[in-house]
Amino acid sequence: MIKVITCKVNEESKEDFFEEQKIWKALSPLNGFLGQVGGWSKKEPLTACVFAFWENQEAYHYFMDKAHDEILLHSNQFSTYKSIDVSLYEERITIPGSEKRIIHALKKGKYVRMARVQVKPDHSDHFIEMQETLWNQGMSVAEGLLGGTFAISKKIMKDFLVFTCWGDERSHQKYVEKHFPVFVNAAKMQTDVQEIKGEELVLEEAWRVLPCNHGS
Repeated sequence: MIKVITCKVNEESKEDFFEEQKIWKALSPLNGFLGQVGGWSKKEPLTACVFAFWENQEAYHYFMDKAHDEILLHSNQFSTYKSIDVSLYEERITIPGSEKRIIHALKKGKYVRMARVQVKPDHSDHFIEMQETLWNQGMSVAEGLLGGTFAISKKIMKDFLVFTCWGDERSHQKYVEKHFPVFVNAAKMQTDVQEIKGEELVLEEAWRVLPCNHGS
């Protein structure tokens, strides 16, 4: 399970939001927690993006039922943003990288590319097939890609998340220049995709939360 949170903040609240985000270190000991990372959007510097990974739906729901509100009670974070959007996705395909597990990619990653994709009606099967047969194979040669996930929305079945974690921004830029245009053409994305919204961000080290057993 992947939870994507985007918060829009005012300039005067940005520093307070940054500090309050650190309270989520409390996630570390929870069973089934795989890691959380986040940072500020390069496109919209007053938009914060946070990604939380859970082993399964049961672990996520336990957190929401038993721990979420208690953590929030010790925070004033809700007063630091003017809007919040929360979306939940379930992994469909693992995107291969140099790290075998997403835990290790989240531990080492410095840069994230996220795409939220709305697929045309009746095109989901082809879109998924292209991820399996073309994008995954192609991205496996991308230098600096640590790993990622291709996931489907729990709310709207034609909405997808493509999340990739990189060793640094330069590695992602090289991939965009060298490989990405070739894959876009080969996948014929325009036939499947109705809308796509992308974000890129340098990860904030202070917001990185790893599970207590992340070395395993």
